[in-house]
Amino acid sequence: MSLTILERSSAPDRAAFDKAFLALPKTLYDREHRTQDTKAERAILNGTHPLSGEFTVRAFLATDEDTPKGRCVLTCYDDDPAAYVGFFECVEDLSVCRALLEAAEAQARAEGKEKLVGPLNASFWIGYRFKVENFGEHFTAEPDNLPYYPGFWEACGFTVSERYYSNYLRSPTADDPSEKWERRLQRALDRGYEIRPLTRAGFDGALREIYRMLIRLYSGFPAFKFISEEQFLALYGSLKYVIDYDCVLLGYKDDELAGFFVCLPNYGRLVDGDISLRDLPAILKIRRDCKEYVILYIGVDRRHLGLGGAFAQTIREIGQKKGAGSIAALIHEGNTSGVFFRELTTHTARYVLLEKPL
Repeated sequence: MSLTILERSSAPDRAAFDKAFLALPKTLYDREHRTQDTKAERAILNGTHPLSGEFTVRAFLATDEDTPKGRCVLTCYDDDPAAYVGFFECVEDLSVCRALLEAAEAQARAEGKEKLVGPLNASFWIGYRFKVENFGEHFTAEPDNLPYYPGFWEACGFTVSERYYSNYLRSPTADDPSEKWERRLQRALDRGYEIRPLTRAGFDGALREIYRMLIRLYSGFPAFKFISEEQFLALYGSLKYVIDYDCVLLGYKDDELAGFFVCLPNYGRLVDGDISLRDLPAILKIRRDCKEYVILYIGVDRRHLGLGGAFAQTIREIGQKKGAGSIAALIHEGNTSGVFFRELTTHTARYVLLEKPL
């Protein structure tokens, strides 16, 4: 193989570069297993994404006689000593991976960065982490990659810096012990907390409330970056079309938001990436009669610790009524939310974030 590494800003034909960059995943994944969001990727390349003003990107493409073999994007933030590598894809050839990561590393050094972190697709808010097990299943919003990617990165000098997991949970039954969580719920109600399901009319206002709390609570997460409220709404406003409003819970104390619990129906890959009209009947069918939910976000203000258990019992009761299982998704190792529903766990998927000092 005779590899050439192209960088977008110096490519002789930028339009041809973009076409090849965006087309590569289609050669690696079939339609049913591809989560590529072509529109978002094109916006990142062109600097028109809602978050583009927060960072600079350099896109790299590995070709062999004009045939795309691999790609990645290096993202830099002015005030961050780390640079981030994402939108990574390559054929099953370590030399391709090595050439791409070396190109990204050289650029990061030139930018004065101290380490590379990834995979992270330009922003914490867009997507990050490699999946390392349970490749036979995919849930909505789960990281997706080919199984050999993590090993390739480690062979190129990256080491695991953060670990995450998702627990697959069976549907709860009346026979499952729940006294502990029932007490948590009753205690919260006795103390004046209200747990309300989200309403369609209240979606925009609730999303703004969730943003303000989420920014505070998630600020210590690896690779977290602040974004504005309007940027957050641009990213997540479309959730109104796919959520089950009964399964998004808001906890209030004295009419002030104290916490939130966000579940989505598990659409698999249907709403991850490019969506076509042919997908709509399946999406609508799942939303009407969902048999598995994805627990994506749990947030409780530090002044209201204990409300998480009340949320857990409420959603457990909803799951039992609906006869639905769920997935406690993308939990950082050591996070206390991992204790919820542990007795219902059937199996687990795991993920990693990696880094390399420069």
